[in-house]
Amino acid sequence: MVNIALIILCIIFGLQLLGTKTRFEIFRSGFFGKLVFWISVIFIFSYAFYLSWDQYQLWKNDDIGKLLLPPYQNFDYIIFYARTRFFNPYILSLFFSLLFFWSAKSFNKKYEERFFEESETYIFATALFLVGHPNWLFYLILLLLTSVLLSAIHSIYFEPKKRLSLYYLWLPVAISTILISRWLEMLPWWQILKF
Repeated sequence: MVNIALIILCIIFGLQLLGTKTRFEIFRSGFFGKLVFWISVIFIFSYAFYLSWDQYQLWKNDDIGKLLLPPYQNFDYIIFYARTRFFNPYILSLFFSLLFFWSAKSFNKKYEERFFEESETYIFATALFLVGHPNWLFYLILLLLTSVLLSAIHSIYFEPKKRLSLYYLWLPVAISTILISRWLEMLPWWQILKF
């Protein structure tokens, strides 16, 4: 699942970069953000259903695996297995991505659209969703550190009064988080956070 999420993030980032080379405003509109968010959600959960079905077929055709299916076991075991392996990491990250999305949207509205562009909150929510659980925790930390560092550099060397936009930062940090998490998975404290 992580590889699929990484591919989706790379495609969205490529489209985002393509939008800077063209004069199409659709890439910076709320429509683009909504589109990539909902396509990502649908694709990830469709793939989770596919993996669940594939696991069922694998156990069904295996002499030992079929002991985990009816009539030897009830369907609760396969449902529990599929839910914890394929669905839970993305259900939890979807919850937190929507929570942060609504918070960012209301915060932006309260301060007269000063902080985020129209599609930026959707891209942030998409990135937060696609990194999964527990990667979303590390994503937020890495995003905060990266944005503070880049903002400091921007204010010192470039325009101190102008705010640095994070529009092109959401997705690369998510991609980096997934790549770094492959090494973090070996740490014992990281295993505690996983399902």
